[in-house]
Amino acid sequence: MSEIKNCLPAAAGPESAEAREAELLWRNRQLTAFQRISEVMLADEEEQTIFDTIAREASEMTGFPMVAIELCDFERAVMVYRGVHGIDLDGLPKPFEVPMDVTLSGRVAHTGKALVETDAGRCRENAAPILRQLGIETFVCLPILPNGKVVGTLSLAHCEHVDVDPRMVKQAASLANYLATLFDRLHARDAVRRGEAELAAVYDRAPSVMCLFDGQLRIVRANRAAAEFTGRSKEELVSERMGKFLKCAACALDGSECGTTENCTHCELRKAVMDTFNTGKGWHRVRVKKSLLRKGGHWEEVVLLLSTERIQVDGMVRVLMCMEDITHSVRADEQIRSQAALLDVTQDAIFVRDFSDRILYWNDGAQRLYGWTTMEVRGKTSSELLAASSGVKQLSNALEAVREHGQWNGELRQKTREGRELTIQSRWTVVNERKGAPRAILVVNTDITEKKKLEAQLLRAQRLESIGTLASGLAHDLNNVLAPILMTVSFLKEEIEDETISGMINTLETCARRGAHIVRQVLMFARGVEGLRVLIQPKHLMEEMERIGRETFPRSLHIQTQICKQPWLITGDSTQLQQVLMNLWVNARDAMPQGGTLTARVENVTVGPEDVQSHPKAKLGAYVVISVTDTGTGIAPDLMDKIFDPFFTTKPIGQGTGLGLPTVLGIVESHGGFLHVDSEMGKGTVFKVYLPAVPAEKEREGLDTELTSLPRGNGEIVLVVDDEPAIRDIASRILTSHGYRPLTACEGNEALALFEQNRDRVKAIVSDLMMPRMDGPTTIRSMRKIKPDIKTIMITGLGEEGRVAEAKAAGSDLVLSKPFTAEQLLTALKQLLG
Repeated sequence: MSEIKNCLPAAAGPESAEAREAELLWRNRQLTAFQRISEVMLADEEEQTIFDTIAREASEMTGFPMVAIELCDFERAVMVYRGVHGIDLDGLPKPFEVPMDVTLSGRVAHTGKALVETDAGRCRENAAPILRQLGIETFVCLPILPNGKVVGTLSLAHCEHVDVDPRMVKQAASLANYLATLFDRLHARDAVRRGEAELAAVYDRAPSVMCLFDGQLRIVRANRAAAEFTGRSKEELVSERMGKFLKCAACALDGSECGTTENCTHCELRKAVMDTFNTGKGWHRVRVKKSLLRKGGHWEEVVLLLSTERIQVDGMVRVLMCMEDITHSVRADEQIRSQAALLDVTQDAIFVRDFSDRILYWNDGAQRLYGWTTMEVRGKTSSELLAASSGVKQLSNALEAVREHGQWNGELRQKTREGRELTIQSRWTVVNERKGAPRAILVVNTDITEKKKLEAQLLRAQRLESIGTLASGLAHDLNNVLAPILMTVSFLKEEIEDETISGMINTLETCARRGAHIVRQVLMFARGVEGLRVLIQPKHLMEEMERIGRETFPRSLHIQTQICKQPWLITGDSTQLQQVLMNLWVNARDAMPQGGTLTARVENVTVGPEDVQSHPKAKLGAYVVISVTDTGTGIAPDLMDKIFDPFFTTKPIGQGTGLGLPTVLGIVESHGGFLHVDSEMGKGTVFKVYLPAVPAEKEREGLDTELTSLPRGNGEIVLVVDDEPAIRDIASRILTSHGYRPLTACEGNEALALFEQNRDRVKAIVSDLMMPRMDGPTTIRSMRKIKPDIKTIMITGLGEEGRVAEAKAAGSDLVLSKPFTAEQLLTALKQLLG
């Protein structure tokens, strides 16, 4: 108690010497305490040392043996002991915390008002256990209020009951206020330290090479990226001159420092740092090429992006230099450019697009194929330029396949700059970055338009060949049915005198001939059956067709013909060629239901090598071209490959058989010619018929013979061999009624047996070409071994023309095509037997 009193001014009058001395002593202690606390703060000591020093100085200043500085944690409702003097906290948790509701300092923290308690032992409900353990009786607690907000308390304690002078409380409050200012400084210092630590971490961990230079171009500080780049530690780089490890090529050879000799007066790095020092103007991402000293003493050429910035702190000027190593990128770009130069030589269209379809690269082959230059495609999308007519789903599937598998291969329909449609074989491959992430798509496109056309023509020819094989079999069977009908009809016409029955027979003959004509029509597009070929003037065909068209076609159609001055002659069957023109004119009429213009032309053309390459049926030489052009609806591109398929038609049911164009193709190809079709939707179609031309002076071959009556025989024996009973029966009846004596056999072995029995009596053999077990050629060869001069007629059905040569080689004198009439059979026999 007395110690406290000695520290306070005496109660005597203010003018007494004792009071003045006590007041002076108190102020001296206060100033001393503040000075020591400030020294600790300026010495940048740890926070715990600062708080302990404040507590000790507060005890000496106030005379209280126990002092505690507590910080408030309102969120957790605890008081945290930060600095103590005279209180033993050994063995207690650190930091030592006391709940606010069981300590007197907690009351001060909540109220923000000073507390003086001279009988603390009685305040058990609010006294902290530590106060009771220490036996504290006198307790003074002052709030620490920086900026008006309680952040802690300053507590003074004594184990004895002492009188607390208000002036001492006031002096302690001034210390608490001083502590409030110190708290602000501590927080500011902590913020500065954290900022410096964060900046140091950012500087050290930045991916770019960063070096801080002084005025002598020595490195003051280097980050981790700089150490990794040079292969040295950060400590080794400090004080190193820049020109020692980054040099130009000349200095790397002679070992001199870059930028200090006559061989290197224009060092970019040195110039960049010095310019920034002198002018303050920084360089930004300037590309430089240098040689870098690696571990092991070897120099490696690198390409860097250089940036500089002047920094001034406390009067000291530094230059921060940042560098990015782009060596690998530059080398990769150079490799790409060299490869691109090679890619420009190829004929394929090669371009690179990103995953947003933007074009990044466009080679010369792409420019040649599509017509777009490199400058024109920059920033454009491939879909925008190429106007892909392929389905959106196909392109979406292609992109998905590239993402999943890294590549895609397929066909696309695209257009050139001029609008010409192309068929493209496209190959897509993903281009990855160095880390493996997909970067772009490499597209290699090959123009297969002409190839696809040739393939389509080949497939069409193969389909027709297959159909022709089927049609030949059908024709053989139908001809076997029609042959006895025609022979019977011609036989009955002579026997029947009744006009009514004779009219019925004529009708039957007409129907049978019409059936035979249909069979021939089917075989025309399948195998190209040949009819009677004579010299024909195309002009006469066109004039006849024009007459028919003007008489029968609607008046809404405008018909115009254009015939060259002297058309070349052609060799062919006029009926068949007339049928070709009729089919093409009818198709043109049907394509213009609302009217239009039908233009027919005849012109002389010489086919050259280019035409031969574009069409497999074309040959070098002179052709007469008959073209039929309409201004109708046109043919859809997806139907162009089907228009020559038998029975395919776009006309309504009942209005088209689907045999018109196949018949046209069969007739034209049987005449040694070929067809060319061009069509555009909404504008019309042109069919061009190419027929080989012949010299105009060539004479007509063959004679037309008219018979007024059926020829008769003189009792000659004729052996008829056919597997069809109806043909054998009617042929036997015809021969008998016209002076011949027939023998019949159903197949080759039976015929050979009959011939051996009657070798001297049989004058002629009439044999079918196709028979079971032993066919016609084999039968004839066997009979000629027995009787070499035997006369033979071979009967063949339409579609069996491929074996006619075999029959002639076997010794057949004449070939008779099914179905034939009685007149044709008798005439052939008369020609052989005389």
